[in-house]
Amino acid sequence: MRCIVRQQTDIDPVKWNEFVRANSMGWAHFLYEVIAIDRYASYRNLSFAIVDQDNNDDILFIMQLHRTSKYGFLTRIGFPFFKEKLKSRWGYVIKDGLVRKHQRLVKECFENYIDHYLADNPIKLFSADLAPVTQDRLNHRDGINPLVFFDFKPRIRYTWVVDLSKPDDRMLADCEETTRQAVRKLEASGRYEMVEAKSTQEDCRIYIDLHKETYTRTGAAKDIIADDYHHNIFFNLIPKGICRVFFLKENETGQVIATVAVLIYGNTAYYWWGDSRNEKEIGVNKYLLFKVICLIRDSFGKTGYFETGGAYPYLRRGKYKGLNDFKKCFGTFLMPIYCGDYQKIKPAKKQ
Repeated sequence: MRCIVRQQTDIDPVKWNEFVRANSMGWAHFLYEVIAIDRYASYRNLSFAIVDQDNNDDILFIMQLHRTSKYGFLTRIGFPFFKEKLKSRWGYVIKDGLVRKHQRLVKECFENYIDHYLADNPIKLFSADLAPVTQDRLNHRDGINPLVFFDFKPRIRYTWVVDLSKPDDRMLADCEETTRQAVRKLEASGRYEMVEAKSTQEDCRIYIDLHKETYTRTGAAKDIIADDYHHNIFFNLIPKGICRVFFLKENETGQVIATVAVLIYGNTAYYWWGDSRNEKEIGVNKYLLFKVICLIRDSFGKTGYFETGGAYPYLRRGKYKGLNDFKKCFGTFLMPIYCGDYQKIKPAKKQ
């Protein structure tokens, strides 16, 4: 077996996605169409695969990878600069069933490629996180952080997940009290209807408008995502069943007041994006997301998992404390997200 690196853009999308779906570390985050356009326009896509040259470029390993630039300023000398980083938001997928010798060859190819890239570029840090609700992670919830086998110093963070196989009567009962109250009140009011967005210009425009309104309201106007990213969701991911978007409509006015976008992969799902109007009834966002979780659960045959997102249970105040509490409140449990920082080799000193 001879291993060589191929850039994502040099690999057929069908072949790339077949590899993702065929292996237990795969998830929607790695699909060709999802990687294609990042939320940050400044992120440069460096995603790559390691293939076997002796076997028709059979894919053995893929890594989702971006190069990022963060603008800084050296105040003492008044000099602007950029901090260059490599970031793998979801880590890697390695082919299931590789024998130890072939695993070693893949690792050596990875090390050689990354070490040379870091030596040739002013990169300050290379960090990676692993997707948490893959079949591999669900089978090894208390296992070893796999990043250690690719030269990453391990770290850990957490995410909130709903077990969709729980009994029907536990879906609402396991939610926190304020969530149960909001769901019951808004459901009884009959004021709202949940509808699934379609791959149309009109629904995409509504979604983008709500995104911009939300980010402006929350003081994140500078982080508003380019329209191309949302176009990819509506005209590429939705038609392929990779993403589903839901609207909450006010019956009286017909106005969409909240949205939820969900990534779908097998019988697992991820709460990807959520937005809402400035003026809305208290509890609307909880109500919509709970309705979406239940709908997705039914579509999975009441099995699987729904990841609501980043967990920060240790925070005591601030924006992320509020986000943590929102994502926790749907009867969730904690899952680890394994992370790591790549350990660069220092060049040998000249004699």
